Amino acid sequence: MMKNIITPLLLLLLSLQSCLKEPDPIPQTINSYQFYYNYLLESFNVQWEIDDEIIGNDHPYGYPAEAIAILDQSEQDVLIGVSNSDNGNLLDTISCKMMENFSYMVAILGTEEEPHLLCEPLDTRRPTSGMVKVRFLHAAAAMGPVDIYVGGDLPENKALSGTSYTTVSEYLEFTEENLWNTIIVTPTDSLPADSTILSYTANTIFRSGWVYLCTIGHSENSIESSFQMVADDQPVY
Repeated sequence: MMKNIITPLLLLLLSLQSCLKEPDPIPQTINSYQFYYNYLLESFNVQWEIDDEIIGNDHPYGYPAEAIAILDQSEQDVLIGVSNSDNGNLLDTISCKMMENFSYMVAILGTEEEPHLLCEPLDTRRPTSGMVKVRFLHAAAAMGPVDIYVGGDLPENKALSGTSYTTVSEYLEFTEENLWNTIIVTPTDSLPADSTILSYTANTIFRSGWVYLCTIGHSENSIESSFQMVADDQPVY
């Protein structure tokens, strides 16, 4: 069974207790941290559940969300579910092993007819000094497999090859300058000069010492919308 923390209420109760009497020791909890991403190509928002308990509702497309859940054990298998916020219809579930004080990313991709639910542990360690750590999520089935270039458009700048839809890449480290200079997404086995899906140059969104999830997907919750890449920072500690 999972318990959910409602932080504002918890703080209010502790404040009232301190006024009335000497507070009792706060019991230690077994915390797990989740970062949720909604890339479902549907008009409705989604609802998240862990072991049938609702932890978040009305999550819109393209915006990350965070949650803290309390485990019963330091290592526990939990069932994550995602539903249509409008009518409560279950879209997909996935079993995920969670551990005390670990962080996880949970993402819903695809459509109502073909949903894909992912749960991946996060590497919260800082990158090498002076570097930026990134991983890529391929969230657009219409793209097909892609290659990703960082720092230039030459063959030696290819960072990832044949990254397929629903894939979460390994963590990679780059300098700020290389990420600021160029990030290019091409169809697999195509050079940037021959075919480019996305190209980012002269950007300054990445900072050394930080970790990012770069999601390649649609700009809106419609398959007809244009492609884009979004970089969301992830925790480091």
